[in-house]
Amino acid sequence: MKTRDRILETSLILFNQQGERNVTAADIALELDMSPGNLYYHFKGKDPIISALFDRLLSSLAGFLSAPLSDPTLFGSDDDSPSIEQNWLFLTVVFEEMLAYRFVYENLVDLMHRYPNIERGMRKLLKLKHAACLTIGYDLVGEAMSGRSDQRMVSLADAMTMNLTYWLSYEQLTDSNRNDTATVHRGVLQTLSYCAPYLGDDQSGFFDECEQMYSQMIAS
Repeated sequence: MKTRDRILETSLILFNQQGERNVTAADIALELDMSPGNLYYHFKGKDPIISALFDRLLSSLAGFLSAPLSDPTLFGSDDDSPSIEQNWLFLTVVFEEMLAYRFVYENLVDLMHRYPNIERGMRKLLKLKHAACLTIGYDLVGEAMSGRSDQRMVSLADAMTMNLTYWLSYEQLTDSNRNDTATVHRGVLQTLSYCAPYLGDDQSGFFDECEQMYSQMIAS
């Protein structure tokens, strides 16, 4: 592995474990057993390391979130009926990538204030998350919402997007000893649960299916 990549990988581990504010460039160099001067040759301090890590997150998440926009049939099952499983797997990938860079989401507002590129990038990701959540919403409850105001679907996508964005912060506050797998799938369950109230008499069956999927994912 190239030295630059080693620096980024080690920094990511330290930021996730200790919080970005608690890690200095000297700490990173010490963990890598290299001189601060050698680190400085590749990154002129901690700020460009944070920016480089966020660029990685932005690139990967934007790619994942764009998938259902370029292929609206992504979530469909073989019989063209709504597929909780396909939506679940998609959201799992998104949550897992966010968890891999959780230092960003656990200190999001502060980082956006300090780094203009993170603020711009997060605004782009929010739009992509919202668009992806709209696609999920139309797939899962679109038929039940037929003939109703489009604003209801927008409101559903708003709620799902907020959960996608702030779930890791919530988990950090409520469960300091969390299990990563459980964190991811609880996040998926909570995100999809916003669809249930729009399904009328079918909402109980929908949530039962989501809970069964959660149990399967946790057990696997």
